[in-house]
Amino acid sequence: MHAYKRSVVLQLGVFGFFFFYGLDNVIVTLVPRNIPIVITELIIGLAILGVFLYFYYKTPKEVVYVVKKASMDKIKYVLYTIAFSLILSIVFSGFQAIEGFEIYAEIIAGAITSLAGLYGVYVGYEIIQQNK
Repeated sequence: MHAYKRSVVLQLGVFGFFFFYGLDNVIVTLVPRNIPIVITELIIGLAILGVFLYFYYKTPKEVVYVVKKASMDKIKYVLYTIAFSLILSIVFSGFQAIEGFEIYAEIIAGAITSLAGLYGVYVGYEIIQQNK
């Protein structure tokens, strides 16, 4: 299959977002929010967004990459894993049957989301390296 290089860079950005989203879920569950933490998250988030937009618009539009079926399958499984972890987070966010289970479910869902996003970034980097 063929994909534009810009699409692969966009994929890196989206999976990077899911990595930081999952990391943020774990941090929010473990550490109470206060103003310095929120400001720090905002500054780091805007810096990451700026770096992503720089590389996205710097990437030429007409460069096409060959993507192997194995890489496409990995991307598919990563997306299914992220969807599963987000649904898990939604379902168990109000689950009060077991004391403290909600916190554990949020930490597990955040960790799964973060690890899946990190693996998605690795797959995107692998695609870029295969086409050099």
